[in-house]
Amino acid sequence: MSFKKLPRDAVGAYLLKEWKSIEKENIVLVDETMLPEIFRIHAESFDSETQKKLQKSSKKLRKIFYVIKSRDKIAGYCTYYLKPELSFKGLKKKSVIQSIAIDKKFRGMGYGKKLLEESIKEMKLNGIASVLLYVNVINTPAIKLYEKMSFQVIKEIEEVCGKQEKCYLMELKLT
Repeated sequence: MSFKKLPRDAVGAYLLKEWKSIEKENIVLVDETMLPEIFRIHAESFDSETQKKLQKSSKKLRKIFYVIKSRDKIAGYCTYYLKPELSFKGLKKKSVIQSIAIDKKFRGMGYGKKLLEESIKEMKLNGIASVLLYVNVINTPAIKLYEKMSFQVIKEIEEVCGKQEKCYLMELKLT
């Protein structure tokens, strides 16, 4: 772990202790029994390297790791982490969507949009200044959804979404 990342993660963990949740329709916090289904959904869209990262963070981020359900079936999930930034103006709280995916059977039905909208409401309640995410440049449906929700492409990055793959870093400013 890099020296720069260590204090950021410590502050992020502290901020998470104070996290305020909101009631969300058909969206619940993840529990241990849901993880196999979440990992199956994740494997439909992402490589095994990102699967390892998701497994590793699934315990730390339980307060901000959600599933959306349809008739008691998991339709998708969203997890993010806090990324505080110190500046001369003080602490600026940002959030990074680590992973969001919808089961293939439920795509195109509004579950991804609902999951994002509810997560963003909760982020606003907790004083998050902006939301960041990475999306593969070839994932046109996701990019269109993010743009519809006012995310903007900040830059193109290689090797973040997978080996020899390009992705966009996108941001939604909340304040």
